[in-house]
Amino acid sequence: MQMKATHQAMSRRALLIGLAAAAALLLTLGLRSWNLAVSQVERSVVAGIETRTGLKVTGLRRAEIAILPLPRISLSDVTFADPQGVLAGKAARLRARARLLPLLTGQLDFDRIDLVAPEIDVASDESGGGYAGWLDRVLGYLARLDGQTRLILTSGSVMMRADRTVLTTLRDVNLVIEERTAQAPVALAGSFTWRGEATKVDILWPVAGERARTAFSLGSRLLNLRLNGTRSAAQNATSGQIEFSTKSLSDALAWIGPRPRIASLVRQVELTAQAQINQSSVALDSVVAMVDGDQLEGALKLDGAMPNWALSGTLAGAEFDLGRLLRQAEPQAPTGNGDNAGTPLEFDGWTTNDVDLRLSLDSARIGTARFGDLAAQLLIRKGRFEASLLRASAYGGSARARVLATPVAAGADVKLQLGLEKVNLALVADDLPTLARLSGTATGQLAFDGVGNSLEQVVSSLTGRAGLTIRQGEFRGIAFPDLLRKAEKPPTSARDWRQGKSTFETLQLSALANLGVLYITDTQIAGSGYTVVLNGTADLTRRWLDLNGALNSTTTSTRVPFDLRGPFFGAAFTPEIDAALRPIGQAIPLLR
Repeated sequence: MQMKATHQAMSRRALLIGLAAAAALLLTLGLRSWNLAVSQVERSVVAGIETRTGLKVTGLRRAEIAILPLPRISLSDVTFADPQGVLAGKAARLRARARLLPLLTGQLDFDRIDLVAPEIDVASDESGGGYAGWLDRVLGYLARLDGQTRLILTSGSVMMRADRTVLTTLRDVNLVIEERTAQAPVALAGSFTWRGEATKVDILWPVAGERARTAFSLGSRLLNLRLNGTRSAAQNATSGQIEFSTKSLSDALAWIGPRPRIASLVRQVELTAQAQINQSSVALDSVVAMVDGDQLEGALKLDGAMPNWALSGTLAGAEFDLGRLLRQAEPQAPTGNGDNAGTPLEFDGWTTNDVDLRLSLDSARIGTARFGDLAAQLLIRKGRFEASLLRASAYGGSARARVLATPVAAGADVKLQLGLEKVNLALVADDLPTLARLSGTATGQLAFDGVGNSLEQVVSSLTGRAGLTIRQGEFRGIAFPDLLRKAEKPPTSARDWRQGKSTFETLQLSALANLGVLYITDTQIAGSGYTVVLNGTADLTRRWLDLNGALNSTTTSTRVPFDLRGPFFGAAFTPEIDAALRPIGQAIPLLR
């Protein structure tokens, strides 16, 4: 009972103190000589606003003041400007909430200022600026203030200008810039709509001290970017942990600036790294990136500002699907008809930005083909596109390849090079069933050159040469020795040559390409007791074989001419002797 009585006494005492304080406040305000003339309100309010925001009020339509329950000031149709020219603007209404204690001493100060429906222009610097440059300008304006009240922007817009040209606009701007004292960091958070995408932002920006903490967060439907680290004002550099993610890299970059064609190579990206950021570059170390589900690690560097960036670096991974890159890089054929019909190469789009990327993989896939210990490079300069497979172990052997494209009057000059060394075709057949009929150890090379505005034009203009040698091999589906015996003896005395196989010591193929057609010359197969000679054409545009040859016995004078005609991997093998023993029109598919 005694404790309850004590508690009630304390509650009454607190109530009496509160009432006394309120009475004192009202008495004090009543004793103050408050001239509510608009001119005096304007002078007091404008002075307070300029002190707490660094903005010079250049005009207003009306000022209103209310003392109770809390001192509030409202200005209508306000215009303002930064004396140093960084920003200027107007607002439908400016609301300011005065502090009580300074008000008791006759001074006007604010703990919060609201800009309702503001329209703010931010001017670029002499260098033309960029997104980072404009952000630096705004943060620099806030940083130079000796102190700043809490600023709230509601339903506003921010326009980035160069002279009289609006370069970009933030709409639906709702931001809170926290109150700060001199030397304290700038802290702002909120949301806006940029290029049709709702975006959230959160920034902590130090204005004093070396290696002071900084943080940056930007999030939208297209990308998420976070940075937590430190900033050195003396070196104008920031370092720390960076995180980036997007479900479509191409769409994310198109949101920031022009869509670079190179970004179509990958889609979903999740990246973490240690970043070193200065005015001209971003260096990323200890990179761990998930690219469409495959993990890569290494280092990257971005030079220049968006959209004129240059990318370089080295990445390594245990496994990666290079075939996916090739599929996603395939250009889309236009739907219209005309002289430009075809699959465009988009050369200018591919070479918009400089790229120098090196890739090292323990294992890689290109379609169903598998490679190991792979090193590749992508090198892009203005007017030059080069993709190289520097080395790769391939089915007991090795492979290398190179694509080089440069601009010419007719479109692009494209050079293709491919080399194979001691590749075991029997192992290849496990992944490429279309080669299941052929085995042996293959060594070969090709070098083609084509010109055109589209993939079809390049293929139809290809010139160059190709060579292939296969040793100690076997061809399934045709038994050349049995076919020779059928030609020498009655049909019933020989085995069916279409069910067997042919073992050979060497297969040598040579071809010259001219205007998209391969001319097969000097092609021979040498086996035990037989040889095969082959010549004719392979149309690369139509993907059609038109070959003829002869099967010769090395022990007798028997000779069996034949034709090989039809689509690639589906051509029909028709020997003359077999044509006399079967109904006209039937043929044996050689590869399928």
